[in-house]
Amino acid sequence: MARRVVETVTCDACSKKGLEVTGTVTLTIMDDSYDLCDEHGARFRDQLRAALAPSLDVALSA
Repeated sequence: MARRVVETVTCDACSKKGLEVTGTVTLTIMDDSYDLCDEHGARFRDQLRAALAPSLDVALSA
């Protein structure tokens, strides 16, 4: 009989709250890797984008 192993990936951020939400996004920063759900993936993307983008003041003064 053939067997198949199914691995479930859960969101690391949701797991800290005791929730089991499917991880759909992987965030990798150097050697660290995090599995995130869509909501947390979007939240971290927006925070990183804001932190790394040039500030509005610098853009207006150019």
